Amino acid sequence: MERRKPLNQMSAKKRAELAEQGRTVWSTLARVPFSPARDTARQGQRDRKPARDTGSTAATVALVIERDRGCCARCGRHVAGGVRGRDFSIQHRRARGAGGTRRADTNGPQSLIVLCGSATTGCHDYVERHRVEAREFGWAVRQSDDPAQVPVLHAAHGGWVLLAADGDFEVCHAQSN
Repeated sequence: MERRKPLNQMSAKKRAELAEQGRTVWSTLARVPFSPARDTARQGQRDRKPARDTGSTAATVALVIERDRGCCARCGRHVAGGVRGRDFSIQHRRARGAGGTRRADTNGPQSLIVLCGSATTGCHDYVERHRVEAREFGWAVRQSDDPAQVPVLHAAHGGWVLLAADGDFEVCHAQSN
């Protein structure tokens, strides 16, 4: 006689219940008795990919806040001392992308600026919603551009500046777009 439907796999919860009752549950795959510790450890390994750090280091963030004098690059509002993610954000001028990036300069000081608000409030929200204007003023750059070569209109520095990889900046006297 042939089965029309395959057998359902026993849930991890059911296997654990049977093991607690002292009943031996055999793994049909490995032909060994079920071990709740081994089974849950394997399940955790299957479910999760190792997290990949796609953000800037704490030292880089501190350098950017210091370079920007604790002020929003767009409006000049002093935000240092506030809560990051609510009162201010570190904006990637060149976006990291949905899965992050492997390009080191995307997380470098030349690609980061301080903006007030979060992704849904303040200048950060404005920059996210007005990408054409943000590129015009250097608050955002295209993926193909080198952030160190694209000047940014920076309120805390009173005009156009080029941001350097070492956390410094150079004043530009004219916009070079």
